[in-house]
Amino acid sequence: MIQLIIGQLLNGAIVGSLYGIVALGITLTFGITGIVNFALGAFMMLGAYFTWYGYELIGLPYPIAVIVAVLLVATLGLVADLGLFRFTRNNLVNGLLVSIGLISIIEASVLLTWTSTPKDLSYVLPGSLRVGGILLPKIKLAVFAVLLLVIASTYLALTRTWIGRAAFAYAQNPEAAALMGVKTNRLQTIVTVYSTALAGLGGALYASLYSLEPTIGAYYVLKAVESAILAGIGNTIGALVGGIIIGISEGIGSVFLPTAFRDAYGMLFLVLILLFKPSGLLGSK
Repeated sequence: MIQLIIGQLLNGAIVGSLYGIVALGITLTFGITGIVNFALGAFMMLGAYFTWYGYELIGLPYPIAVIVAVLLVATLGLVADLGLFRFTRNNLVNGLLVSIGLISIIEASVLLTWTSTPKDLSYVLPGSLRVGGILLPKIKLAVFAVLLLVIASTYLALTRTWIGRAAFAYAQNPEAAALMGVKTNRLQTIVTVYSTALAGLGGALYASLYSLEPTIGAYYVLKAVESAILAGIGNTIGALVGGIIIGISEGIGSVFLPTAFRDAYGMLFLVLILLFKPSGLLGSK
């Protein structure tokens, strides 16, 4: 039983970090553009399929396939921002409608191109590490480490660089930031593209762990929204914390309770937190 619980803790932390990286994109996009971009889940799915295509069909080394996939997703994010999202900035309803429409277009395109048959990557990093009596798959540890590194790097960039300080200034007072010389339109585009790149990276890493289907994006973006709300919208590290909390609660909950209610465990935890702390665990009032 102890080994099972520890294994579920690891799985929950890894899945939660995938929630967290998409939640970070949602937090950044909402804070700067005023849009809750549900299409980030579809961009995550694209990152997974691009990685699978580059690795399995073209024969690229897995790290190169990941980089190419992230760049392709970021490029599509730029096209979507310039062609669609820039007309809906700071308009929550219109941005939401555009993102939902974009989800339909992306999923239909993937279905047309690669059908609904699940896709799998060959093992890119086989083997396990034995710690005590517990086997820890190398690929899961590597994915978890990469996700932690990316989220920590994003936090440092936001707090230690000029563009990060500009983003915080804009989120607090757009008019004052513009008067201080911040190019607001360019900043919004950079944040939108970076958020889609984060989602693409999450999908690229997801591809090394689980089978791919065109609907995975919808599931993960909902979990990401839960994670962002749980920690408090606007908190970058909180996005990771919220994702890991939800991932672990689902993993541990499935050990002791029916797996049919797995999706309800994280939501129940979220509701309980918001009842006592409406701004989220790490959010400000």
